[in-house]
Amino acid sequence: MSVEKNRNLFFVLAGLVSSGADAYDHSDTEVSALAERIVNVDISENIRIWFSRARTGQVEVNPYWPRGCALSTACFFIEEGFFDIDKFFSFFESTAIADPIGMHDLRSWIFELPQALLYMETQSDIQSLWDEYNRIVNKRIIKWISVIDEAKNTARRFYGDNAPEMSFSPNLFAAYSTDFVRIGNKIITIAAEPDVESMLHETLHTVVAAYRDKIMTFSEQNSLKGFATRDKMMELGYMDDGSASSIIHAIEECFVRAISVVLASKSDERLYAHASYGFVGVPFIASHFKKICPTVNKFGAFIDTVFSDMTNDHWVSGKWDRI
Repeated sequence: MSVEKNRNLFFVLAGLVSSGADAYDHSDTEVSALAERIVNVDISENIRIWFSRARTGQVEVNPYWPRGCALSTACFFIEEGFFDIDKFFSFFESTAIADPIGMHDLRSWIFELPQALLYMETQSDIQSLWDEYNRIVNKRIIKWISVIDEAKNTARRFYGDNAPEMSFSPNLFAAYSTDFVRIGNKIITIAAEPDVESMLHETLHTVVAAYRDKIMTFSEQNSLKGFATRDKMMELGYMDDGSASSIIHAIEECFVRAISVVLASKSDERLYAHASYGFVGVPFIASHFKKICPTVNKFGAFIDTVFSDMTNDHWVSGKWDRI
């Protein structure tokens, strides 16, 4: 199934909206009207407070990072009220995302998600809201399918027979963020609408994560050299501190961004846009990817080449050396 409408996810989104989240596209009249209806639902103060704990304020551009992401992805590990919390945390920790308050607090809070979902499901108005959400999604699916198919076809050229199953689950209330969840060999992108670059981006995290040992070796000697700007990474939440794991996370993100842009056939302007956000090594990585054209089976050697050339002064004064 290319588009998955997850009922648990909708209840989470409704809970977040009811507690004050307003990251949806306010120019989208259908979504705005639905959000207004959600806000007017008589939800208990305790439930609103519980959902409000997703807002850590760690990242100014997205105060719901990373707990909003955790809530969204956790929905896919709940079935008939049973929350496989160990499997969820196995996935969540594999993403190398750190909770700003602490993993113990995150675990004790998110453990209560099934009860919060059960409360939301029993509200008298929630079924009509879910029906309206489905109506909006169903109108947009036809436009989405061609984008999803393009992402799948592009992925097959890179992965070959090892291509993951790709699916999309709409989150109409988060216009400017994208999350993903991995269930077995399936990568589910969670966003307001599908985009080829974004869907490829999410699948590539699992590829680059397999080479964190190489990234760690490079970072131990060179830190963020040529790859990312520390202040920007802290501001955007890709680094929560100056720890080794944070540096690895930032460099990994550079690889994922560069390769997804190239595979999606986006312009060089898109590469420089990523660089302007602080991922300054994205154009450098992309230039190598275009030249070498590695498949997933040759990815380790590709990373080695990028690191070697980065340390051999191909990076000059923070500018892309078109070699």
